[in-house]
Amino acid sequence: MENSLVNRDFERAIRQMRRILPVLSFGLLIGTYLVSALIMGIFHAEAAPSVGFKVAAFLVPLAIQAGRGTLVFFFQLNPAHLQSKFSFGIIAATALLLLSLFEAFFVMLPYGISWTISVSTLMLIGWVIELMILRETTFATQMELYQNREQWQELQNFYIARNEFEQFIKGVPVARALPEPQEKPVSEELPLAVSETQLNGTGLGKGKSPLQNGLSMSKA
Repeated sequence: MENSLVNRDFERAIRQMRRILPVLSFGLLIGTYLVSALIMGIFHAEAAPSVGFKVAAFLVPLAIQAGRGTLVFFFQLNPAHLQSKFSFGIIAATALLLLSLFEAFFVMLPYGISWTISVSTLMLIGWVIELMILRETTFATQMELYQNREQWQELQNFYIARNEFEQFIKGVPVARALPEPQEKPVSEELPLAVSETQLNGTGLGKGKSPLQNGLSMSKA
């Protein structure tokens, strides 16, 4: 039986909104990056002393916003690299937001408090969109990874192999250099003692000293 309490048009509108929200959210985030960079460039260019500084007044904020987006979403390049609750992307987004607010305060304050509040609100909206997109992309990545058992097993094998390799590296002893062999000096003096075999080979008496052998030979 069809539920007459549910507005089918509203249900279709919700499905349509869910289809366009990802593109809309990323479009809004990129738009806040561009608008924030252009506004800061305009106010910096008014105080620029030359044409080069006027060009840099626009290029530097654009580069900062591009680098901000890269730092926030960098770890999405590798979905298997799981992020914690306070990941590097959230820390980078928060730190760059504080720097942008300080810059907006000092640049916009001479032009009135209304400009300062407007630009600061725009930057806060961009920060909230960053966190929401980052949270949803992380959750979608985890759903995709956890539901695929083959990828989960592959990732588990990778971490186990990495831990085993680190333990292997820690267990390898440090190679020590062996001392170089030192040559023994050859003695220039003749040996004082003569072995028994050498004495017998010369025909001398066994068990007698060379002096006794010489006396016995002279007597003969």
